[in-house]
Amino acid sequence: MRSRMTLVAALAAVVAFTAAGCGGGSQVGASSGVLGGAAAIAPSDSAAFVAVDTDLGSGQWQAVNGLLAKFPAHDSLVTQLRQSFEKSSKLSWANDVKPALGSELDVVVLPTAANGKAEAVVLVQSGNAAKLDALVAKLSAAGGTKVLSQSIGDWTALSESKAALDAVAGATSHLADNGVYQEAAAKLAGDALVRAYANGAEAKQLLGALGKSAPAGDKSTLVWGSADVVATGGGLKVDGYVRTQGTTSTEAPYSSTLVGKIPAGALLVADFQAHKDTAAQASPGIGSLPSRLQSLLAPLAKVGSSLGGETALYVSPGVPIPSVTLVTHAADPQATVDALNQALAGLGAAASAGSGSGSSGSGSGGLDLGSILSSIHLAHEVVGGDLVVSTSSQAIADFKGSGQKLTGDGTFTEAQSASSMPGETTGFLYANLKDAVPMVQGLAGLAGLKLPAPLTGDLSALRTLTAYGTGGGDTSSFTVFLEVS
Repeated sequence: MRSRMTLVAALAAVVAFTAAGCGGGSQVGASSGVLGGAAAIAPSDSAAFVAVDTDLGSGQWQAVNGLLAKFPAHDSLVTQLRQSFEKSSKLSWANDVKPALGSELDVVVLPTAANGKAEAVVLVQSGNAAKLDALVAKLSAAGGTKVLSQSIGDWTALSESKAALDAVAGATSHLADNGVYQEAAAKLAGDALVRAYANGAEAKQLLGALGKSAPAGDKSTLVWGSADVVATGGGLKVDGYVRTQGTTSTEAPYSSTLVGKIPAGALLVADFQAHKDTAAQASPGIGSLPSRLQSLLAPLAKVGSSLGGETALYVSPGVPIPSVTLVTHAADPQATVDALNQALAGLGAAASAGSGSGSSGSGSGGLDLGSILSSIHLAHEVVGGDLVVSTSSQAIADFKGSGQKLTGDGTFTEAQSASSMPGETTGFLYANLKDAVPMVQGLAGLAGLKLPAPLTGDLSALRTLTAYGTGGGDTSSFTVFLEVS
């Protein structure tokens, strides 16, 4: 195994996912106060910190169970997930994992070492020390190398590295007292499934060690990032926050005008402010990519550089397939259309090449994506200053028409309300899942495509997915909300 800690970290992730269907009953030592208690012993300079609610009797897990119960295939799906977990980990959920859990499981990522490695330590407060010891022994056996454990205050620390355990045990200043952490954590909900924090300077160092760098011309400094996951009666919500320094301005919130022009019934809408400098910053990185990716992305970069002002890309129902429409303010409309045609031709050629090598379903009964892309002829028209480019002439007619628009679409307004999306954002994404999912299932069946098992069942409980950004000063935020009813 490449890394013993991979198994421990994977277990932490699977616990959070699997617990939803295996809950029932409260844990010993139920949590009190704000999730993230191990911040009191985590070193002050920790690169990242993640706290997971593992109290299966908590209000958050009850909310998750309530959401999952709305899916008819809930019980069978949970059984499949548990069986898959037990097969891959060689652990029993009921006998090995669940009894060893406490009310909270936290992960501390220590500062990046000189060799570019970042060590992680898992911290738990178990209600059954014997079961936790047995779980650690089984993790060691499964990973082929010993997972070390050490008591630190009221917590048990697990890691592959003795040095990492010593770094936590020997810390003289702690994350809970760090002003940067306090500022980031103050943004988060106390009652959450997951709370996460990243130190900006340490995150940048870690990315540098991985060979990643900021876009050219970006003079900003990331101070911190934080996020939480919260279950409600109506869905699952993720809120994230980022604070930067050294930026002359953040993306200014705006009130969308295109929602009053896009026809009602859209299955997917992405609305944002397009800036030529954004596309220009991303373009230099294309040259470092493999030649095949360069040939795909170069035309798309040209498209990006030709967009301007408020821009929307949306998908509408159509026969035999949905239509895709782009609306933007373009200084040179014809150049934008030409760039889009080049991008389609490149994608079609790449898809055909992949089909020829046997990597996609162009065989008997399959979908020849290359032929479909190559056969698309874009229609375009300038409508009141907006360049409208679409795979369907009817879609352009609907955009021009006086029919109902997105602002009067009940599903869209429902999504706005459920996700608490404000009137002004820095951009948003909206998906009408209640109509889109059955359509995708139907098209896949007609095309002879096999969807993953979780996408083939009754998913009528899914309503919408909404994501949007907000900002002010040096702090920006984003929200993602999956509506379930």
